[in-house]
Amino acid sequence: MLLSLRRFRLLMLLLVLMLFLSSCTPFVAAQRRDSAQTSALLAPAALAVAQPSPVVAEYEQASADRQAKSTPTPTPDLFADDPFVAAQVAAMLPAYVTDLKQAAAWERYTIVAALNPGEQRVRGTVQILVTNRTATPHPRIVFHLYPNHPDFGGRLDVTSATINGVPVASGTAYDDSLFWLELARPLLPGATVEVEMSFVARTPRNASARTFGAFNQEAGLWSMANFYPILARQKTEGGWDERPIESRGDFVVSSTALYDVTIDVPVDWTLVTTGVAVAREAVTPGVRRERFVSGPQREFYLGATRGLAQVSGEVAGTRIISHYQPAHARAGQRALQVTEQALRVFNARYGQYPLAELEVIEGAMTTFLGMEYPGVVLIDQQLYARNARGLETTVAHEIAHQWWYSLVGNDAQGEAWLDEGMASYAQILYYEGIGAFDVALSELEGFRDMYRQVRERGRDVPLATPPSELRGIYVPIVYGKGALFFHALRAEIGEAAFTRFLQNYYTFGRYRDLVGDDLLQVAEEACGCDLDRLYRDWVLTAAPVL
Repeated sequence: MLLSLRRFRLLMLLLVLMLFLSSCTPFVAAQRRDSAQTSALLAPAALAVAQPSPVVAEYEQASADRQAKSTPTPTPDLFADDPFVAAQVAAMLPAYVTDLKQAAAWERYTIVAALNPGEQRVRGTVQILVTNRTATPHPRIVFHLYPNHPDFGGRLDVTSATINGVPVASGTAYDDSLFWLELARPLLPGATVEVEMSFVARTPRNASARTFGAFNQEAGLWSMANFYPILARQKTEGGWDERPIESRGDFVVSSTALYDVTIDVPVDWTLVTTGVAVAREAVTPGVRRERFVSGPQREFYLGATRGLAQVSGEVAGTRIISHYQPAHARAGQRALQVTEQALRVFNARYGQYPLAELEVIEGAMTTFLGMEYPGVVLIDQQLYARNARGLETTVAHEIAHQWWYSLVGNDAQGEAWLDEGMASYAQILYYEGIGAFDVALSELEGFRDMYRQVRERGRDVPLATPPSELRGIYVPIVYGKGALFFHALRAEIGEAAFTRFLQNYYTFGRYRDLVGDDLLQVAEEACGCDLDRLYRDWVLTAAPVL
């Protein structure tokens, strides 16, 4: 009886852990109501001891051997005829510079902005080269103004707009979160125009308990996620993705683009962004100007810190920076260590992270524990304060999103299970990769228990169910059932084929927007088998699977 009671309590603790590791459920009212339960998640627990598994050691040895034998890529003149793309080389690892040859498939953003931390205001301009990548003409060009969604608690206003230098009419919908520019003539397939807009964004202050903490100034971090107009995704069948933004799940659905961003910031603030800094200069005695390039990324994160400390490391050429509150120095160092471990494990499991920099920031998120952005991860300060297993698991989960969301894209508002299921299963792969197999097993059991409770309540649904229809069951289905699907796939096709699937899916999907059918195709090619039944039972229907 005593052992059974202890097991029950452990499973309940794991269930709470899974329910609150909702990195892509940034603001849901139910999470506010359940905030008292976070104390269970934050209870001190032993952190896993890093003992790299053979697969990681073999990968790193093979990588070292390849680098020793390889001839450096002649990059200086590779993009001499395209200065915009040439500048992006700085954001890439040398072995992946040739990925920029795909630049014609990506939009280009040039942003120039100035920060006023005292007023929580960003004022700037954005130029975007927009190409019609569909087979039908575009009568207008559509953008998302995410800060105007009620959950952000702030504001983003476009104050002027031109297309090819000519002022144009505009319109909005959904509380001004959808914004469009009218074209004098429809943009034909394959044609390109230059859009220029002036904008002003304002964040709240100390508002993380009631709004989206990634758009907020609090606890030494001014986080300005989605501070600029973001081009809506173009649909394969034609037109733009003009759906209203659903709070349940990730806000942003966007395609890969290249960013060149120049920011003026007061000298007592430190910028933390997607990509790498390529220039710094003084503007006035109190203002510094910095320029950043992103490499191929789905959005550009902008943050500024004041009073935070930092520590850095490097894995396989990627520089890692951990930003943390000075009172949490041990946890800040731990966040760096976990990021290094995760990068090694996922490089081995999936394929190498191709970008030169990756940053982890402690902040006041409050309504969520972690959130991923391209090249940047936000982690809630409560996890640093306790420095327990929750910190390790959350960091590993969010680092996995650098592959599954940032590099391999999907529709987070329609098929959230693709990236969230993969990132959740990455928690298991992470602990396996550092040799903590008992912790990996407990992660798996936590997902099973979470999902079983949904089934027992008669609320199971297909994984393909859109987040808008997952009221009250988003985390158990998208995170729990999603992770269990990948475990079932692994059991079905075997370890060797599962490894081929992970690496082929990453190679096939890098910088692309994938759907569930793409995943099925890659998995069947990896195993040379028919997976229709498995896919139907887990993804397309709610057949009994446990």
